[in-house]
Amino acid sequence: MRKILSISSALITVMFLFAVEVKVCYLNEKLSPVIKTFEVEGDVVTAIFQKLASPPQGLRTYVPSGVLRAYFFVGNTMIIDLEGNKLKGFSFEGERYFLHQVLYTIFVNFRNVASVYFIVDDERKNVLVRYVDIRFSFPREVWEKWPIR
Repeated sequence: MRKILSISSALITVMFLFAVEVKVCYLNEKLSPVIKTFEVEGDVVTAIFQKLASPPQGLRTYVPSGVLRAYFFVGNTMIIDLEGNKLKGFSFEGERYFLHQVLYTIFVNFRNVASVYFIVDDERKNVLVRYVDIRFSFPREVWEKWPIR
């Protein structure tokens, strides 16, 4: 058991020592995707959400700062827990492009993720805020291309 724990600790330590290249989806003035590449260290998912919330000059985002509460990987599924108060006031366009940006970025960076589920404030919800149905998973085949089909 100790050997397994020490191997796990070593792997986690190594994972946080190296920079990883990530691709992040922003939007231009016509709401078309613009991919920017960054090197990040540490927790890659948290770093991606921080980058999503801070667009380079001339680009925009629908991902608010601090929206990520937690995330989990279960097999080839990713579960993303969002901070509900950060999503309040989203219009249909805001909800739609928030999901587009997040899903596109996740699927570009995590090739083994086949689908993504969203929960809000640690609970399953029917809709993200008011408009977009999040009861079911968002599969890679539909969401990895822009625009979705």
